[in-house]
Amino acid sequence: MMIVYKTRASPLIKLMFGILLVLMTVIAAIEKSMALVAVTAGFCLLVLYIFYATHYTIYEGRLTIKSGFLFRETIDIESIKKVTRKRKHLFSGPGFSIDRLIIEYGVHGCVIISPSQQKAFVAHLKKNNPDITFINLD
Repeated sequence: MMIVYKTRASPLIKLMFGILLVLMTVIAAIEKSMALVAVTAGFCLLVLYIFYATHYTIYEGRLTIKSGFLFRETIDIESIKKVTRKRKHLFSGPGFSIDRLIIEYGVHGCVIISPSQQKAFVAHLKKNNPDITFINLD
């Protein structure tokens, strides 16, 4: 059965993007620049698209991580060695939260994600691969 986990979005990050959008809109209005209005609208649409298109899918023993058109990776769950919960900065991986999971797999593979239903996501990984080491999962 395929299960899709949406990304988590922290209120702080939503606020940060909201303030940035308001500032860009105010500057565009003051400058009376249609080009700046177009850039602001394009930026807003890009952020919204990436937010709504970021998700993590577990299906047939594989974890697929997709973040808009920018990032897509498929990992065999059997190759996952360790999952660590950590608070990391926004730009450390695909997701809109600083409460993240660091997934280490294969020989040197690593990806950082932030599923909204973290406990259910971790339980699903455990079910598919009970040999995964889990760290800092409260």
